[in-house]
Parts: sequence; structure tokens; C-alpha cells
Amino acid sequence: MSTTRMLTTEEFDYMKNYQSFIENRSQHQSMKRKLLKEIINLYGEKFYRLHEGTRKALDRLCWFAAEKGFCFPGSTYLGKTYEKSKGTIDRHLKELRKQGQIVTVYRRCPRNNGKGNPVHLFVNHPYFNHWVKYLQLDLEADVEADVKTENAEIPWESKRKEPKKRFTYNLSLKDLNKYIRNDVNFKLSSNYLPSFIPAAFKDNVRPFFPYADDTYELWGKVRLAYKMSGLDTPLEDLELIAVQAFKDTIFAYKRKRIKNTFVAYFFGTLRRLFTVERRREVRRNSNSALFYNFLEA
Repeated sequence: MSTTRMLTTEEFDYMKNYQSFIENRSQHQSMKRKLLKEIINLYGEKFYRLHEGTRKALDRLCWFAAEKGFCFPGSTYLGKTYEKSKGTIDRHLKELRKQGQIVTVYRRCPRNNGKGNPVHLFVNHPYFNHWVKYLQLDLEADVEADVKTENAEIPWESKRKEPKKRFTYNLSLKDLNKYIRNDVNFKLSSNYLPSFIPAAFKDNVRPFFPYADDTYELWGKVRLAYKMSGLDTPLEDLELIAVQAFKDTIFAYKRKRIKNTFVAYFFGTLRRLFTVERRREVRRNSNSALFYNFLEA
């Protein structure tokens, strides 16, 4: 997710000088692996088919972010270091934003007082909530803005002829890869969704969103809302809350109560339900502390 938020010099200096989350190289490596694991889960098996330079660039981003939860290497620097184009690096950063892995803010450009170099906040880092509060980021509003931007495409009639239909089961692996990448009408069904998305969520979303990309995007919002909630309970144990949020959003859509976009309403519902669950979690922990068994201690 990107935001138009621009950092002042004082804010950026505060972030750079903030106390490091890690104390030694071993902890640094461990946190880097944790951040990278989330990205690998996002890409699935496709990650290991990426060019070696791309994998190293993503690894380096996680290494930079491990210390304080953010990093600010330029796409040009990463591209030159790992022999990839700036466009390739930017494309993968855009995917990480879209799927709720990072939130990007920007330094102020001193020459024209406009948008400068990006600073990427890693959602899965323990410091993420601290940066959200410190920078006063309104992520729900940014989700709505992102969705509006995606839906604001101007339709242009193409003068090209319709591509000839080709049967994919007769294609070689090389031709199939070219077909999938170039055919704009090719959409994966929800049967091809990654295994880390819970079956209950897939089953409830499938009747309304039959394509994999749509369900994948919705699950990305679930992951982002979960990270922002501060819950200790693992996300895999909270899949019913995600399902309920989707059902609530469908009901609101049917009743014509959604004034903005479906995705933004879904994200807001998730935030509300996760907040309620967090309160329950705090109460349970408080009650456990009150009834501490001194005989067994």
C-alpha cells in the first residue's frame, strides 16, 4: 500500500535514530528470515523461479528493514547492484504494496518540495504499529484511494484484432508461459489459489469472486488488518472472523449500504472485528493473571 504521506526532515531523522529492534547479527539474520518468509509465502513456488538478481534484491530489502522495520534503498540502486532494471524492482515493490506486505511513504524532495525517495515500512515487523501511530497514517483511507486509482482506468478501444483462440492443453511449457503472461483475457480460477489461504475463506468468497486474483487481494487485506490489530492469536485461528467480515460486507452490498468500494468496506469491517477480538484477548489475559495458581508456581 502506498500513501501520499511525506516525511519531514525531523521525522526521518527520528526514524533513522530510533532504537534498533535487534541487538546482534544473529537476531538481525533471524528477523530478516522472518520478513523474507512472508514474501516467499506471498509468491509461493513462483518465488524460486524468479531471476536470482530479483530474489537477492528482495532479500536485501528484508535485511535493511530487519533493524528498525523500514528501509529506503532506491530502485535504481537495487537494480544496478543485482543487475535488474529499475522497472523490474518497482514492479515487485508494487506487488508487495498491493498484497499488504509493505506500506510506502515518501521523503520530501528538497529541490522542489515535492515527493522524494520512498521509505518502505514492513507490515510484519514488530515496529510497524509504532510507525503507523508516529506518522499518524490513515491506512483505511489509503486503501480506498488505492482502490479508486485501480478502478479509474479510462477505457480505450483497441484497433488491434482479436487474438486467435489457442487451446492451452496443446502448448509447450515455454508457449504456455508466454500465453499466460500476454493474454490479457486469461484469468486463473479460484482453484489455483495458494495453499496458505484458508479453505473456509476460499469457499465463502468463491461464489461471488470466481477468479484467483480477486480472492488473493481480499486475503491480502485480511493479513494487513490482522497486523494492524496487534493480536497475539495466530491468524490461522481467526479465519472465521475473516469469513464473517466478508459475509457482513456482502450483506451491506446487497442492502446498498456501501458508499465507497467493496474492498474498502471489507477492510474497515475487518479492522472493527479484529479490534473487538483484541479486547476479548486482553480481558482473557487479565483474568488469567487474576486467578494465578500460586500452589503450582
